[in-house]
Amino acid sequence: MKKLIFFKDYLTGRYGKPLYRIPVDLALGCPNRDRELRGGCLFCAADGSRARHLARQLQLPEQVARGIAFARQRYRAEPPYIAYFQSFTNTYAPVEQLRSYYETVLAQADFRLVIIATRPDALPEPVLDYLAELNRRYEVWVELGVQSCHDRTLQLIRRGHDFAAVRLAAQRLAERQLRTAAHLILGLPQETPEMWSRSAELLAELPFQAVKLHQLMVLKNSPLAAWYGDPGRRTQLRLLNEYEYAAAAADFLRRQPEGRIVMRLTGDAASDALIAPKWWMSKGQFLEFFRREFARESPELFPKVATGDGSYTLYHPRYRQHFHSLAGARSEAEKKFIEAVNLPEQLQQGRSLRLLDIGFGLGVNAFTALAAAEQAGTGRLDIVSLENDRRVLAAALPLYPADSREGEILKALERRQYWQGRFAALHLLFGDARRQIRQLSGVFDLIFMDGFSPDVNPELWSYDFIRQLKTHLAADGRIVTYCSAYPLRGALHRAGLAVGETTPFGRRRGGTLAARRGPLPPLSDKEWNIILGSTAGVPYRDRGLAADADTILRRRELVVKRLRARGIPKWFR
Repeated sequence: MKKLIFFKDYLTGRYGKPLYRIPVDLALGCPNRDRELRGGCLFCAADGSRARHLARQLQLPEQVARGIAFARQRYRAEPPYIAYFQSFTNTYAPVEQLRSYYETVLAQADFRLVIIATRPDALPEPVLDYLAELNRRYEVWVELGVQSCHDRTLQLIRRGHDFAAVRLAAQRLAERQLRTAAHLILGLPQETPEMWSRSAELLAELPFQAVKLHQLMVLKNSPLAAWYGDPGRRTQLRLLNEYEYAAAAADFLRRQPEGRIVMRLTGDAASDALIAPKWWMSKGQFLEFFRREFARESPELFPKVATGDGSYTLYHPRYRQHFHSLAGARSEAEKKFIEAVNLPEQLQQGRSLRLLDIGFGLGVNAFTALAAAEQAGTGRLDIVSLENDRRVLAAALPLYPADSREGEILKALERRQYWQGRFAALHLLFGDARRQIRQLSGVFDLIFMDGFSPDVNPELWSYDFIRQLKTHLAADGRIVTYCSAYPLRGALHRAGLAVGETTPFGRRRGGTLAARRGPLPPLSDKEWNIILGSTAGVPYRDRGLAADADTILRRRELVVKRLRARGIPKWFR
């Protein structure tokens, strides 16, 4: 598939405008819940995806009336409409009962199109014959729950059928000239990107007219919610964020035949029903990003993201995090780093300062510090910045106009890793910061810690690394970071440093400030109780300053486990 055709586009082309779905709950249940009391599929919530404005006790005419009123109020929708039989399995009843239900619903309004969600193992011959009859009066689409094309996965998620059942159902529906859409979930437990690609290839061979994709979601009151709450089983889940899902969905759709319609691209869930993943992008933002992702010949290395103050950041796929706060990349640098250490005031006093910037990244912290030095017009600021990934320099360049000061500095750093201005200079060192820190000489008045968060990048937050930082900290120097993690604050305290908190920005808690001596903006008693009285404050350890992230995380888990066995609480209450 080279061109995206969304269902809305299809409807507009066929009917001259989009048609709106009127969801109806037939209260039929599901064979996978009834058979041997299995309780349904792993991902399925208790309401079986019923529309929120419906209730099971409502009569069918009342459901249609409510649905139309909702569509008119929210979308200003006018007839004709789509009758959407969505929740549970809408062919799970004797054919005469289904005929009565469907005809009752279709008599209530001007419906031109009917969508029926069902399972491949719930389509007996009499029902198929009735759907074919209905298709002569309405445009009928059968939304077939496939979920995965791998039998191992189907068994794991308690689906109750194999992929052979999907093949058979698709063929029998095609024989009756019924339009079909295959519903799949990307991100199911233990599946890999290679398995998603294989599912796409297998699906491409079957006579579907459309696909309906969405990300795996953990919903309240679903069996998967219990998995998610179990630390042992949670490791089998890798819930996809927006960038990962966009890449997976784009790859999936590229493997589909030309002309296959995208009936749906993402799943929706009410905020009070969704446990995870919680995306930051709105539906509109995601669709815009997805279109760009789909159009690329190869995935973007670090996707570009606009932040709340108009500045830009990038997303790092390895760490699954943005380089800066989405509340504002530039504002975060100003408030959590520059203002937190009173840098402008110190420079205006004519001081000469040395700044160690750990995690140059996109250069936002360094650029903001350099701007403060130039604006002060007095004093001197010398920055030594450490960065492990050379690729980020090239990725950062498009974030700034070519003739901007930032662009000029980045180009200089690419050429010779050094830039000098009238009141400031910047020296960029590439490589593991743990090795670089031991090769530095002298002390620094300011140290910015700006690695990715400790749970994914613990190498830059360990007690042992902080002890090295302390040897390079001037007597009246300050260490500052956006991070407020308890293992970091515990490590700073155990290294003999005073620990305080900076003003919050973009999140409820503030960042962290440390020094050889105070006073500093104090932490609350509750914060100290958590740090000192529970395992939350156990620092990361990396004695040789050479361990990988998994090793460091595993070591801390073992220490926490031993402390818990001795009666130390997980959290102070």
